[in-house]
Amino acid sequence: MRESKIIVSAILLLIAVAAAFGQKTSSPWAKGELLVKFSDGAESSFARAANRAIGAEVLEDLGDPRWQRVKLPDGLAIDKAISRYKDLDGVEYAQPNYYYHLLNTPNDPQFVSTGMWGLTKISAPLAWDLTTGSSSVVVADIDTGMLYTHQDLAANAWVNPGEIPNNGVDDDNDGFVDDVYGWDFFYNDSNPIDDAGGHGTHTAGTIGAVGNNGLNVVGVNWNVKIMPIKIYSPAGTDSTSAMLVNAYAYIRMMKLRGVNIRATNNSYGNCGEACGYDQATKDGIDAMGDAGIVSVFAAGNDNNNNDVNPGPSYPSVYTSPSIIAVAASTSSDSKASFSSYGATTVDLAAPGSGVLSTYNTSTTATATLSGTSMATPHVTGAVALLSAYNPDLSVASLKATILNNVDVLAAWNGLVKTGGRLNINQALRNQTVCSFDTPTSSFLAPTKGGVFTVNVTAAANCDYFVKSPVHWIKIMSNDTMSGSGTVTFRVTTNPTITRSANINIGGQAYTVTQSRN
Repeated sequence: MRESKIIVSAILLLIAVAAAFGQKTSSPWAKGELLVKFSDGAESSFARAANRAIGAEVLEDLGDPRWQRVKLPDGLAIDKAISRYKDLDGVEYAQPNYYYHLLNTPNDPQFVSTGMWGLTKISAPLAWDLTTGSSSVVVADIDTGMLYTHQDLAANAWVNPGEIPNNGVDDDNDGFVDDVYGWDFFYNDSNPIDDAGGHGTHTAGTIGAVGNNGLNVVGVNWNVKIMPIKIYSPAGTDSTSAMLVNAYAYIRMMKLRGVNIRATNNSYGNCGEACGYDQATKDGIDAMGDAGIVSVFAAGNDNNNNDVNPGPSYPSVYTSPSIIAVAASTSSDSKASFSSYGATTVDLAAPGSGVLSTYNTSTTATATLSGTSMATPHVTGAVALLSAYNPDLSVASLKATILNNVDVLAAWNGLVKTGGRLNINQALRNQTVCSFDTPTSSFLAPTKGGVFTVNVTAAANCDYFVKSPVHWIKIMSNDTMSGSGTVTFRVTTNPTITRSANINIGGQAYTVTQSRN
């Protein structure tokens, strides 16, 4: 509850700041709406009672069944509603329904460039000696959609084998009718075509424009399947937390149904000056990570130190083990002037200035754009290429392999965690296989309880969660760790019965038993 209260307090402070600086032309969140997380699920009696107490109308149950989007009664302010919800039984979180913005191309002549210099810079040609990708690997590109009829993308567009196109029937019983190419979560329809500015088609081309076909450009992967997940209208500023939660839930569902989604590409971030920590979207990202999906995020185009001021750069700054955050580099390996950075919160750099890729104005079009949006798909493409080369790598191993094999560069020292820029060839040839080893797999606690530690041995940049499923074992150290470290936990007093539970350390069970014997 302490963490919950801290998060709620932070949200209330942000709302107060927003009110004090009310000159902004648009709200950073959907007016009159909240997202509420219920411990027993959105269909529970607690949820119904809480909504009745507030007088809120249920607008939708989100893809994550613990979360619900509600409409507040007229005249009830967001901050007041959050305060009231947090005091009700069964409510874990209440938050605004934030808006998310595309990370647009900076309007500055110095960013103008031509060619596909980035692929050579990250040593893709050497990597292609080992693999050019695989059609069995799927990347979900969460963006403005994709022109899946583009001549350089059509062969690599994901097609749902369980759906018969345009028959108005949910043939594969996944809850989405005619989701042949993916889904449009902005307009809530089955056609995720890119009609919103070309951003999504451009990122898709860097991930996987078809190679060796004598046409236009080539992606990091010559062979891959790209699933367009559309969350933006042409405005590029009006996607919400709820849309993202539903998109993340769809991707996770498809992964669990057998679609080999190994990565998501996320060239978007922030939601206005007053926005910040968004528990609903973080839950969705973590759920995808638990399902085996790496989420690659743009660090932002604000030339911001994300370590000091994370606000403009969510979701990239979450400590989730499945997130890779990407800054933008130039052809000379310097930081692009627009790129945000952070020695703790941003993992590595990738080419993001003057990047040539596919575009949506025709089925043959290409365009040169700049931004961390353009850097991110280089890394997403690298994750997919690595997954094709070694399908057995876990989320932790994929991330650690990418981070442990950058080209370390003086220009990036102190700007990103690894101090370097992506090198996919080195990653393929020097894989990190993450394991999280403890001296024993079990621990016997006395009835009086106490504070205890367990040492974990892991390779550098192998990131993992530490979780306790029960109230009588409290994790006191960070719930997210990287590499070797010490987990500290407290066991409460128990003079009567024997009890046992597993602490989850990097997906592995560490059994704690408390007994009188």
